[in-house]
Amino acid sequence: MFAMDFIFYIAIACFIMLFGTLDNNIDFDFFARLVVGKSYFQTGNLFNYDFQSYGTTHQFIDHEWGSSLIFYLVQNYLGDKGLFFLKSAIIFLTIFLITKIIRLEKKDIKLHFLFFFFILQTISYSIFSTIRCQSFSFLFFVLYLYILKKAKTDYRILWTLPVLNIIWANMHGGFVMGLILILLFAFGELLNKKPSRPYFITFFISCFTTLINPYGFKYIYFIFNALSLNRIHITEWQSAFFSPIFEFSFLKFKIFFILALTIFICSVLKNIQLQGIKEFYKNIDKTKYLILIFTIIIALKSSRFHVFFAYMTLSLCYCDFYNIFNKKLPKKTDNIKEILIAILIFISTISHIYDYKFVNTINSKEYPIYCIEFLKINNLKGNLLVNFHFGSYASYKLYPNIFIYMDGRYEEVYDVKLIDKMGEFFLAKNDDLIKKYHTDFIIIDKFYPLYKKLKTSSDWFLGYESEKFALFLDKKFQNKNYINPRLDKNYYNNEKFKTEINWR
Repeated sequence: MFAMDFIFYIAIACFIMLFGTLDNNIDFDFFARLVVGKSYFQTGNLFNYDFQSYGTTHQFIDHEWGSSLIFYLVQNYLGDKGLFFLKSAIIFLTIFLITKIIRLEKKDIKLHFLFFFFILQTISYSIFSTIRCQSFSFLFFVLYLYILKKAKTDYRILWTLPVLNIIWANMHGGFVMGLILILLFAFGELLNKKPSRPYFITFFISCFTTLINPYGFKYIYFIFNALSLNRIHITEWQSAFFSPIFEFSFLKFKIFFILALTIFICSVLKNIQLQGIKEFYKNIDKTKYLILIFTIIIALKSSRFHVFFAYMTLSLCYCDFYNIFNKKLPKKTDNIKEILIAILIFISTISHIYDYKFVNTINSKEYPIYCIEFLKINNLKGNLLVNFHFGSYASYKLYPNIFIYMDGRYEEVYDVKLIDKMGEFFLAKNDDLIKKYHTDFIIIDKFYPLYKKLKTSSDWFLGYESEKFALFLDKKFQNKNYINPRLDKNYYNNEKFKTEINWR
């Protein structure tokens, strides 16, 4: 068993390394995280205002400040390779914990790589893409699940959760998922007619330890207020099943979700038919069913929660899937099959990363890098309106000469009406935004109606445009000789983390 487990973990590690190299883009908000980390280590403070914006800002609470410190340290000292291996390590540790949860349910069950491969690749767009703060929440979610499951035989381990909650709450707002998980276990064990008091006590102590943060009670208010915000402008908060824009997206996850849900419903109906409703209810693990139902609901609600459903299914339902799909092969034949799969994954990984550069890229089709470089090399100063997705990168590269309207942290930092005003302006519905906020430069995606409107405007002129983006300047900047940005993509990838933001 030990030898086959070792082979399984080698295959998983190689799989993570391989898939982790297939998407090397950088998250839009990552640069804002670096600024927070750099600010803290250079000044010893967490800024509670956005010094890079000319929009309406307010004092804010940064629920991701702990992640920011880690990202900055890794990027500053280890660069792109460090970020890649940090991402890989988080995913591997998460999968390792999932296998420990599976073994809590059935100690001698075999770990089949293909089961893990099937489920993990359905959420590859989330876990294998650029590292984000929620990566820590995915890890902590599984860690909590492991501790809570293990506590069924040893309640003493529950003391770790209030301590871990301090760390998680200062890393990412997803710590709420951990509190919910504790509560689901508490009610589940109550329904199971087993001791539930330790879980309830752990829940209340964990709620209290949430207050151990730089912001105190204000942090709790912020989190609950953030949960009530309408995020219709943020695609990852929309439903992959009910939003028209995702009609043909997330197909692998949708297939997996529907398959898992179908098996779950069929299993319930079959057991009810065999046992009757009373016996079925008496025999099932209510905790497992509560967690399953909860993750189904949140996965239907938002694509952001797909990973929680996948990890929960892999952790708590692996044995169920194993019994349904596992073919009864001779032990020797089964082991040879797993070894061959591991060898193929290992060879594929080594051959792929042999000359891999481990460089996180700034893609010109996803970032307006040329327009931003135009402003930088021509030493222009003023206020820049750019889509909030790109605000983090723009301010990171252009401050202190140029201030941005807003970035992707809109609910944390800015008046929530700012994004509505931006949407209306980009759709050319009104120009209230530039009437209220003095704007010198506009970078616009060329598919917006505003692009055509600005091209015919007498107040603006087209300074530069690339395949996807256009930069318009206020007419007062006209009649100057401007330098055009270089088109060497390697230059932008090599220079992406250079910034003038410095407090030393």
